[in-house]
Amino acid sequence: MKKIIQKLKHKWNIESDLQLLWIFVIFAITGSSIVFVRKPITEYLFSKSTYGELLWYELIITIFIVYLVYQLFLFVIGSILGQHKFVKWFVVKMNKRIFFIKNK
Repeated sequence: MKKIIQKLKHKWNIESDLQLLWIFVIFAITGSSIVFVRKPITEYLFSKSTYGELLWYELIITIFIVYLVYQLFLFVIGSILGQHKFVKWFVVKMNKRIFFIKNK
């Protein structure tokens, strides 16, 4: 476990175990918040409350919208909790990987 923590700290350029723990708390808060936001989004857009009720294209639209909301939440919550620099870097990196954007 210690090896994994050291690898993450090096990869994410984090200096202390406490900062890594704080970043995990930010991810936990953001992920938990999305759970509560997803259902109202789905009900508002499609009048359906679960993923199982959605048609394939509604599911894709919902996932895309939830992804955008997740990024917004991650950025705002991370900034409020003092990890603006890390969260900004992480969101940019995540988008580059998902949308196949190459570094110049």
